[in-house]
Amino acid sequence: MARPINYEEIIDNLAQKTEQGKLSWSPTGQENAFICVLEGEFTFRIVRFEYQNEERVAFSMTDKTNTEIFQLAASLGERFYQRLADLHEVARRSALDVEVKLNQVSEILKRI
Repeated sequence: MARPINYEEIIDNLAQKTEQGKLSWSPTGQENAFICVLEGEFTFRIVRFEYQNEERVAFSMTDKTNTEIFQLAASLGERFYQRLADLHEVARRSALDVEVKLNQVSEILKRI
């Protein structure tokens, strides 16, 4: 039997490094989908979507040849859901420069 992969460590490290500003995410052409490329070697993709009236989050990793290394998906209440939802939010904020934009709005509001 194959030894289980420690997805939690990967997900948590990606979220932590993103929050520390050490990793950045970019939007894709798909709504609510973001990618992070690590040193040109590996790409992580996270997307939040609705499927059969349930919110789902899917997370995948590919190598530089675009070979899928793993894929996870979870709905509310399932294993990995909260971790993936948290990572999606951190990735979204990074990709859309949410903090910068909120600071800009705050400055505009101070001037008017």
